[in-house]
Amino acid sequence: MVKKVLVVNLFLLVLGLPLAAWAVNVPVKVYENGANNSPVAVSGVKLDAFGGYGFKARLSSGVTGSDGSCILNNLPVGKEVVIKLTKASYVTQYDVRSYSEADAENGAILWIVSETKVKVLYNNLGETLYVSKGQVYLEVNNELTGEGIEGVQFAVASGRVFDMGQGEYLIANAAGTSLKVGFQKAGYAFDIESVTIPLFPGAMTQYYVNVQTGGVVSKSGQAAVASGGSIQGRITQVSQPDVPISGVTVSFFFGLGGKARPDVVTDKNGLYEQVNFPGVPRVFRVEASKPGWLFRSRIATVLPGKETTINLL
Repeated sequence: MVKKVLVVNLFLLVLGLPLAAWAVNVPVKVYENGANNSPVAVSGVKLDAFGGYGFKARLSSGVTGSDGSCILNNLPVGKEVVIKLTKASYVTQYDVRSYSEADAENGAILWIVSETKVKVLYNNLGETLYVSKGQVYLEVNNELTGEGIEGVQFAVASGRVFDMGQGEYLIANAAGTSLKVGFQKAGYAFDIESVTIPLFPGAMTQYYVNVQTGGVVSKSGQAAVASGGSIQGRITQVSQPDVPISGVTVSFFFGLGGKARPDVVTDKNGLYEQVNFPGVPRVFRVEASKPGWLFRSRIATVLPGKETTINLL
C-alpha cells in the first residue's frame, strides 16, 4: 500500500450541534492502488459497518458494484465506526473513522489491498507477515491543512513501525485486541499524544489520526529561514525578565483578520519561531496565551528573508 493519490475532504467539524444523536447514509467507493499508483475501483467487496461498545453492533452492510460504490446506512455522526472490507484474494481490512454530515453529501473513500501486494510489501521491508497478529496502516494528518505529517516518532507496546512517507506509517505484527500508540515529533506540539487502535488478528486496520499542531516550538528545531521571512522571540516574566515561560501558545494574525500561520509553542527557554509568512513585507499581529497568564499583543513588520524579533512579557 502506498500514498493515495485521491484528495478527498473526509472530515467536517460541526460546532454546537448534538452529533451523537444523528445518523447518516454515506455513499462510499472502494479502491486499490493500480499501476503507477492510480486508483482502481474494486467491485464485489463486501462491507459491514459496526458501531457501539466494542464495535459489536452491526449497523449496515452492502456489496460494491462495478464502479466500486456502495451505500452504508445508519452511520452515527461523530462516533467511530468500523467498516470491515472482505473479498477473496484480498487482505481483510478494517477501516476505523468517524463520519459527518459532509460525508453523507460528498461520500467517502475506502481502500483495500490484495494479499499478493501485502506479501511483497512485507518482503521488501524485511518483515515476516504473521497472520495471527494484527497489522495497522496509520495516517497522521494535520487537521487544519489535511496534509500528512512526516517524521513522527512512535512508541508502541508491540509490533514494528515503518515510515512509509507522506504521513503514512505501517505497524507490523502487533499483538492483542488493541494497541496504544504514543507519538511525537521533535520541535512540534500536538493536541493529542496517543491513540488506542483496535486490532484484528489476520487483518489490516486502517486508522486516521488528525492532529492540531503548534508547529515549530523553537529555533533549534527549525530549518533555515525561508524567503518569506520569520518571527521569533522569547517570552519571560515581567517581574523577572530572566525567567522564561514555557508552554505558551503564540498566534499570528493578519492585522485585524484571520490566522496568518499556525500557532507555535515556547520551549523550556521561552523561545519560539515561525517562518514562511505570506505576502511580505507585511504587518502581522502576535498574541500569546497560557492559562493563568496575561500577555500583551505586539505588532510585527516582517520583511522577505529576514528574522523579526518580538519578545513578549
